[in-house]
Amino acid sequence: MTSSRPPIVRLLGGIGAVIVFLIALLASLGAALGAPLGLHLVRRWARRRDRRANRIASLFGAVAASTGVAAVIWGLFFALMPRPSQEQFNAAMNEAQSQPAKLPAWYTKVFPQAARTDSASKQLMQSPGFVRAVTVMTVALLAVFLGVIGGALGWCADMLLGFSRSFDGDSDPPVSLGPS
Repeated sequence: MTSSRPPIVRLLGGIGAVIVFLIALLASLGAALGAPLGLHLVRRWARRRDRRANRIASLFGAVAASTGVAAVIWGLFFALMPRPSQEQFNAAMNEAQSQPAKLPAWYTKVFPQAARTDSASKQLMQSPGFVRAVTVMTVALLAVFLGVIGGALGWCADMLLGFSRSFDGDSDPPVSLGPS
């Protein structure tokens, strides 16, 4: 049994799916590669429980897998990034702190404590543990942000691809798009 959709709709759905997935790859900086894996895992999970995968579960699976891929990509990027030696780091920090940013007058008037820095802030900025913690938080935020973009656009590409697929009676249809 084949799809009852006209061939032009199926062709446009396939072309649209490829275009959307390429945009997803660029927009998410590669994190969209995890979306098909997440969609596959959700469908497999639903099939094992004799259910059909719904749209929300598929979207969640695509976003979660894309977030995981983004975390791996950015974690490797930050791990392999060349690090300065402690002397270079301290020299750059001292140079940056010797030329403090000039705050606007209205800002120092409203927040007078912002006009001066205390020694605790300087020690915190020079702490390797603080730099490591900020790096880990940056990776996590980038992973979530790019994972949502890549997963959502990857899911959209899969929905468009559903228009172009043909089915036999025994295979699992793609995620339900509502009544046909």
